[in-house]
Amino acid sequence: MPGIDAASFDGTIVQTELETDCGFAPDRTQLGLVAQASDGFVVVHGSDENRDTFSDADISAIFVTFAETVAQYPGADSSTMRTAIQQALAGQWTPCNLLADCPFDEKVTAPTRLIFHVHIPGWGFEPARIKFKSELPAGQFCGLKWLTLNGASCAPYSFELGAQCETEASYDFALFIQAAQEAGNQRTRVIIDPKIEITPPRDP
Repeated sequence: MPGIDAASFDGTIVQTELETDCGFAPDRTQLGLVAQASDGFVVVHGSDENRDTFSDADISAIFVTFAETVAQYPGADSSTMRTAIQQALAGQWTPCNLLADCPFDEKVTAPTRLIFHVHIPGWGFEPARIKFKSELPAGQFCGLKWLTLNGASCAPYSFELGAQCETEASYDFALFIQAAQEAGNQRTRVIIDPKIEITPPRDP
């Protein structure tokens, strides 16, 4: 029996085809924010749909509100924390209340700049950040890089990826997170396996 492809599980190896420059301007910026509650993960999604395009200052303010709200609810369960976060961010973005099998799933309905942000003590994305499990149409996803806000890198906590949104499909992918334990003396790799649903916009 053949062995498992070890490289596909290596969080330091980037899928370089994802790093190609995007040949399109996104119509939307979509954020997925990750925190941890007493009973599991809390992931909230929002975008600038039907709003002015998010600036660096807008995204920074969302991150600050998110962090401050999480800090106000130490030990809270996921339902309590999710409600508090959604209320705190209601005026800063357009919420996406996606019902999905996995809270990390994404739904893309326009050419989009996807931003992933993790706010859990001792956790950060690995260099690979994201890997797709199946072959992708050329250019469907592009521009993989660490998020930069106001000239400062947000690595390893935030990264961005462009989704061109041309072909209707569902893509399984993996998020690579490095989790520290025992005050940083131990580290382990956490691989989360959600999917991105692509539904291209309809012609008017």
